Amino acid sequence: MANMKIIGLGNPFMGDDAVGILVARQLQAYTAAHISVLEGGLAGLNLLDEMEDIDTLILIDAVHSHSTSGTIFRFTIPQDLEKIGKLAWGTSAASTHAFGLAEALTLAHTLEVLPAHIVLFGIELDHLQKGQVLSPPVFKAMTNVANRIVVEELSLSHA
Repeated sequence: MANMKIIGLGNPFMGDDAVGILVARQLQAYTAAHISVLEGGLAGLNLLDEMEDIDTLILIDAVHSHSTSGTIFRFTIPQDLEKIGKLAWGTSAASTHAFGLAEALTLAHTLEVLPAHIVLFGIELDHLQKGQVLSPPVFKAMTNVANRIVVEELSLSHA
């Protein structure tokens, strides 16, 4: 049976940026011998370690693309790497310590260590206010993404 890893990314203390982690928490009930669900925090280079020995990787993160709050994006890797690089998944810091999701995925592609199937769900954020809960449109999108993962991705792993 294929191994699958679901990783929710983000900062749990910065409003809508917590959405990936909160989706992962909703999906914890689906953890099984071949499915692991993790809270990945702020990703970075450690994401490459999480790709080892898995066939399918599902990532969930907030994105800032100037779309309507709560808009859900679904990308497949490596086909959509260029699109992902244009969104706010890259780092804006000029530091070797600040390595964003787009850079981690691009490096994994270059090193040929990507799992066979990768899906990235991005949810357009509304606010990044410390200590705030999810905005209503992002909360609704969070539930929709969790349901889509169960229906679209987890059902495939049992087929």
